[in-house]
Amino acid sequence: DHNLESSGIKKEEKFDIGDVGFVLTLLRGQLYSNIIRTITQEYMSNARDAHREANCPDKQIMVSLPHVYDLHWKCRDYGPGISPERMTNVFIQYGNSTKRGSNVETGGFGLGAKSAFGYSDSFIINTFIDKVKRSYCAIIDETERGILQLMSEQPTTEENGTEIIVPVKTKDISQFSQETVSVTRHW
Repeated sequence: DHNLESSGIKKEEKFDIGDVGFVLTLLRGQLYSNIIRTITQEYMSNARDAHREANCPDKQIMVSLPHVYDLHWKCRDYGPGISPERMTNVFIQYGNSTKRGSNVETGGFGLGAKSAFGYSDSFIINTFIDKVKRSYCAIIDETERGILQLMSEQPTTEENGTEIIVPVKTKDISQFSQETVSVTRHW
């Protein structure tokens, strides 16, 4: 609680963010010392938390490692998926989180879901909810703020959940594999 007593105030102004794009660039690029480790850790932790939320904590998440024929790191969970409302109100909002009130889930700062931006200017989010697959592309545009584009919405037979797909540079294939293995060793 912030109890504030004031008197004789002539003017009051609120702190704000002047150049949102600049601040978001700092959050994306300067926050992490090992961005590849952060990406693997954040998305795998989010997948584990999604399983807890969907009451299937023992179900395995699926991680696909990049290789020369598929330069993508992928993480797929079988949790509740990300509804369009949650995508708008939580996923793309820095500082918003569904985990803040939990002692079981990892995170709560509302930054980890955007960690792929520290490595790439775009990544894909596929979400599966009640036989509907929505594919989104998250992109850093010219404003440096970033945009989320709904690319497709189609029927599916896949189980509910979310898949994050991060493009990987050829030179980083090995590090993505090593960091993924390292994260799983600490679970």
